Amino acid sequence: MKGTIIILTIALGLMVSCKDYLEFPPEGEIPREEFFKNQEDAQKAVNAMYGYLRSWDISAFNYLILGSLPSDEILKGSSPGDGSWANDYVNYQHTKTQQQIKDFWSGRYNGINLSNQVLTNVPDIEMDQGVKKRMIAEARFMRGFHYFYLVRAFGGVPLIEEVPAGPEGLIRTTLEETWDFIEADLRAAIPDLPETVPTSEYGRATRWAAKGMLAKVLMYREDWAECKSVSDDIIDNGPFDLYPDFYRLFRPEQEFCEESLFEIVATQVPGEGDLSNSQFAETQAVRGQFGWGWFVPTDKLAAAFDAAGDEVRKAVTILYRGDATEDGDTIAGVETMEGVDVPRYNGKAYVPSRIPRVTGPYGCDQNVRILRFAEILLINAEAAFHAGGDAATPLNRVRARASLDPIGSPGIEDIWEERRLELAGEQDRYWDLLRTGRAASVLAEYGFKQGKHEWYPIPQTEVELSGGQLEQNPGW
Repeated sequence: MKGTIIILTIALGLMVSCKDYLEFPPEGEIPREEFFKNQEDAQKAVNAMYGYLRSWDISAFNYLILGSLPSDEILKGSSPGDGSWANDYVNYQHTKTQQQIKDFWSGRYNGINLSNQVLTNVPDIEMDQGVKKRMIAEARFMRGFHYFYLVRAFGGVPLIEEVPAGPEGLIRTTLEETWDFIEADLRAAIPDLPETVPTSEYGRATRWAAKGMLAKVLMYREDWAECKSVSDDIIDNGPFDLYPDFYRLFRPEQEFCEESLFEIVATQVPGEGDLSNSQFAETQAVRGQFGWGWFVPTDKLAAAFDAAGDEVRKAVTILYRGDATEDGDTIAGVETMEGVDVPRYNGKAYVPSRIPRVTGPYGCDQNVRILRFAEILLINAEAAFHAGGDAATPLNRVRARASLDPIGSPGIEDIWEERRLELAGEQDRYWDLLRTGRAASVLAEYGFKQGKHEWYPIPQTEVELSGGQLEQNPGW
């Protein structure tokens, strides 16, 4: 795998936290043998793990393309002909040689390498033991986080547990072995992570973030009893609640609010846009007005909102051309957009014009919400349905915020549909269709083929670099 051994980059001296204190040292690379001498070096390595999260390789095109376009809720959008290659993912014409699949793979393994740099080197540094334990826990959380995205996309993957001493063969593990590894990392991280962090450290992993990721992993593994236990703990004992205003929830002022378990930080720092911003919002926002206009909601998603009588979440999730927002902006964009008759955009990625643009013309100052309390409630409802218990209460807490009537005895389809509407445009629908076995029926009209498209292909370049040791996924 090209890039398995990476010189640790300390370009992103991020403590990944609130917006008024970030400072960015000059870019540079320090060879590993000259680094990891003291606690300050260890902290820079931990900061680099977090800083990398807002990069193009983790939070922009490949993340949005692989996690959104093959679903029935998101289309490419933008102007006709712009990036027409991306429609290969909408129509299931993507191949094992395409760049976005390669970038997704290498981007996550680069993130794993940053975690392994900490896990390999920090234990030998003489430093405060409590701080050391926390740093190691953060690195295990982050490694499990990256492997979670890999296992959903590719199935069983090579597990790299430390910084390699040199080139070595890569052997795929089984699907269950990969899930076991992720679960072990998260469980090991939980005891040594803090329950809360000060505002100056917002964005760093907490115990609750690790428990939330663990609950989601257990949902994917269908370990329903344990999933319910972990999500019960978060609901009953964590400091979380639903933010009452669904529109305001997705504006920058509500980052790290009472609904947030984990977010990737994007912060405008004058003169340092390449280091501070994330292009997650910019690529999706209103074309020519706030961003590029990619990744737009489909008519099917709009119809699902209408069928549920869900006016609240529809108005927030889908911004149509001509809409006036609560922040006083009129959505202009472009008159003609690929794939839809009425131009529209992902409203959850909308950064109002009242937010100063200090690093460019578009809205980049929006965190990537990775895990919200609303999803924990829906995970809990799904686990309760399977394991036995009260699925209605957590489900109806989410519905109440959307001004929808409660469901007395929700079935599994009710819970799945609630996930669809609550998490629309947040890169979960496609993975949900796969994990629940519905992809073959729901996505057949787009070209999904059972026995092939359950997994993305291992990038062909990686198979070749491994000398054929990396086994390709079925059908590819």
